[in-house]
Amino acid sequence: MESLANLALRRPRKADLPSLGRDALAGVIAAVVQIAYCISFSALIFQGALASGFSLGLAALIMGTVVTGIVVALTSTLSPADAGPDTPAVAVMSVLAGSIAAALAAKGASTQAIILNVMVGISVSTLFTGFLLFGLGALKLGQWVRFIPYPVIAGFLAASGWLLMTGGIEVVTQSNLTLSPASWAVLYSQVYGPQILVGFAFAVAIVLMGRLVPDYLALPVAFIGFLVIVNVVLFGFVQDEALRNAWFLPSLGQLTLWWPISAVMQHDVDWGVLAESSAEIGAVCGITAISMLLDVSSLEVARQKSADLDKEFRTNGFGNIVAAVLGGAGGNLSLNGAILIEKSGAVGRLGGVFAALVCAVVLFAGADIGSMVPKAILMGMLAYLGVTILAETLRSPAQSSLAEWALAGAIMLVIVNFGYLMGVVLGVIGACLMFALSYSRIGVIRRHLTRGDFSSNVERAPEQTRLLREEGVRLHVFWLSGFIFFGSSNGLFERIRRVIDAQDEKPVGYVVLDFSAVPGLDTSAVLSLIKLRNYCNEHGVILVFSGLTEVMRASFQKAGFFTSGQPHQVFATRNEAIEWCEDMLLMYHEVGEASVHSFESWLTHELGGAADMSRITPYLERHELNVGEALFKQGEPPDSVEILASGCVAITIKDEQGRPIRLRRMMGYTVVGEMGFYRQVPRTATVIAEEPSVVYRLTRDSFDKMQAQDPTAASVFHKLIIRLLSDRLEFANREISALL
Repeated sequence: MESLANLALRRPRKADLPSLGRDALAGVIAAVVQIAYCISFSALIFQGALASGFSLGLAALIMGTVVTGIVVALTSTLSPADAGPDTPAVAVMSVLAGSIAAALAAKGASTQAIILNVMVGISVSTLFTGFLLFGLGALKLGQWVRFIPYPVIAGFLAASGWLLMTGGIEVVTQSNLTLSPASWAVLYSQVYGPQILVGFAFAVAIVLMGRLVPDYLALPVAFIGFLVIVNVVLFGFVQDEALRNAWFLPSLGQLTLWWPISAVMQHDVDWGVLAESSAEIGAVCGITAISMLLDVSSLEVARQKSADLDKEFRTNGFGNIVAAVLGGAGGNLSLNGAILIEKSGAVGRLGGVFAALVCAVVLFAGADIGSMVPKAILMGMLAYLGVTILAETLRSPAQSSLAEWALAGAIMLVIVNFGYLMGVVLGVIGACLMFALSYSRIGVIRRHLTRGDFSSNVERAPEQTRLLREEGVRLHVFWLSGFIFFGSSNGLFERIRRVIDAQDEKPVGYVVLDFSAVPGLDTSAVLSLIKLRNYCNEHGVILVFSGLTEVMRASFQKAGFFTSGQPHQVFATRNEAIEWCEDMLLMYHEVGEASVHSFESWLTHELGGAADMSRITPYLERHELNVGEALFKQGEPPDSVEILASGCVAITIKDEQGRPIRLRRMMGYTVVGEMGFYRQVPRTATVIAEEPSVVYRLTRDSFDKMQAQDPTAASVFHKLIIRLLSDRLEFANREISALL
């Protein structure tokens, strides 16, 4: 049962009056900023021929702020939090609105019909955004969004920032900017020039104000200050009413709620035009997901707290779905809004709720707030947001290469000039090419050694070991790793080709390719290896494959690698592959298991003379082992040491499930069991005969007798063991050095 202390910790804290006051004040400050954002965003989307839809769009943006704000405030894992229209997504919405408007205008549709279809397009994009975000969270795919390459994210965000800045100027001029000189000449006119200057001054003032007051107050203080100053100047000193009115959006009356279901049922919607704008709708969804990922990640750093990304996607998705049904435009967790509401003094979830409720009061009061804000201030706010996005984009989380910046810039230019669909295409292609180029630089060859530096797990007779060491350069072993594709497979071919061409005195005979660390390969990799096979056939080199998965083996089999007419081989493990190559080298030099030396002559040589041999043999017992017979077993007492005269034994251990694992094979003229014998610890492995074998056993009793009766013979035997262990240690050191 949980302690009372734990239960008390889990019980939600009661909201006291001071906390409610702080949350309410923070909510009011955040609401002022959110409403200012909504006015600017509505002016961005509904400009020029769409200007009469400003109030309808503003109502939709505020409704989206209210719904998503309440949902996010009550459910976010990064509380206190606030939500509202996402800046980059709104930039894409403006492109969506322009696309729909242009298509319907070409058909001769009325302004009212165009605005209706634009609003439906915004509602559809909000609904699909909700489905996307909720689906990512419900399927726990939030982390996958983190795999989007940064240059692609940077390109999309940079395009959004640029569109916000140019869109701010278009809010002032109420016309689209083009590359023509006439389009830019309007900026210098007596009507629009001063407004643009004031707008830029407002944007600069926001930055400067951040040095005088806390960051979270910079925008609301600058906004209210410029709003008062500009209105005082216009209404106090400008006598020309027409000139004064040019500084404001046309008055369109009170805010009117937008009900998408009712509009779709009562009016004709051109679904064909909306379908043609599917790229922009998809861009709204994608940009919102990317921006939300960046906001959550940045807020995690700012709060020093880990967020549940999947839950954030689910709750933000749910908020957008509800907002779409109620006529709201898309919104989501806002980094700036969350920081603002926290810095303003909010201590709990109610801060975001209060911000949403203040926005709801403004919405349902129906005030014509759009006509109260000069266009210059709206333009300045959009310019400030655009520059902020561009600055954040340039502030890369890591040092980026020139190629990454070039791709980001190209994506930005394509989106600005040709639309988001072409930007998506370029982003996908560019990201794939950058991944291929970057991954190909890594190389698939993890390690490359010859038999002179690395052997199989077979201990052979000294004569065989010497020959394999001398002829080791004829056998090359390549450890491969990573996914092999067109960008890396050709590099593998070129590397092996250079190795084969470089050896003239002792030509390469065998190349082992170990695929144990290769998860897969594509068709182009198989084609490159076919080219390698043909090259090896021309030069008499045998390819030996190991560690292939069933899928990879089937691919090579289909390509004709392991047919009866091909010399190339395939084995389950690298050790088996190297062992086979060693056997082939020994057969080529006609040095098989039967050495030119007899066991007696070998032992005499190792002991240092025939006299020494005659001293040792009386203490040895001869034993013959059949196939499968154990010389000794794991865990048995170490009561003997064996000298292998002929045949082959395998050293095995049991894993946790009791299955035998072969560690090493020992063939001809070597000593077995010396470590346990000298250390006097139980056998650490089982030794089993793999073929009929003959061993000479020196028991502990016989060894003690030899030490007592003939100390010289015992000393010679000790030297034999020391020399044998030294040879093994020397080769092990060489293998370790080669593997480092």
